[in-house]
Amino acid sequence: MADSTNNAAALGAADLFNVKGLVAVVTGGGTGIGLMITKALAANGAAKVYILGRRLNTLQEAASSIGNPSVVPITCDVTSVEALKAAVSQIEQDAGFVNLLVCNSGIGGPFGNRPTAETTLDEFVLANMAVPIEEYSKTFAVNTSAVWYTTMSFLKLLAAGNARGNVEQKSQVVATSSIGGFNKINTGGFACE
Repeated sequence: MADSTNNAAALGAADLFNVKGLVAVVTGGGTGIGLMITKALAANGAAKVYILGRRLNTLQEAASSIGNPSVVPITCDVTSVEALKAAVSQIEQDAGFVNLLVCNSGIGGPFGNRPTAETTLDEFVLANMAVPIEEYSKTFAVNTSAVWYTTMSFLKLLAAGNARGNVEQKSQVVATSSIGGFNKINTGGFACE
């Protein structure tokens, strides 16, 4: 039987949540939850944190506010396979591997079509049918399809992270999601729930 004293020591917060030396990619890393994730990784010893997003100025401001040279902004639209390939190529040239991919990019769905107690069924249907289908499709493209394509794009770099062995844990993908599906009131647009 294994010595439980030695195993319990590895469960200390410093070991359990250790990111020292980790190379991470955070999509949507320049704002909101992604920025908080980026700050936590940088503050706790990650070797590199690549933050991906569509707006370079937002990413640069985020990196500057963190003030840690390990945070590297990269312009990338996660709904574009070509943009994902370019980001992967840049990270491959710079670091050669990734240990953690955080698929965090997300947008709210079409808003403004929430029913009230006075809304009739006909009014509700008409209001929602007036929203262009592309608005719903765009939400799914960013919040769902992009997670898959981003993960597929980075799989080889994640495998290289496993082969590199620079950290104890295996390479991982974390996808953030909405809790909107658990709400009784639509908070982020019906396409998000």
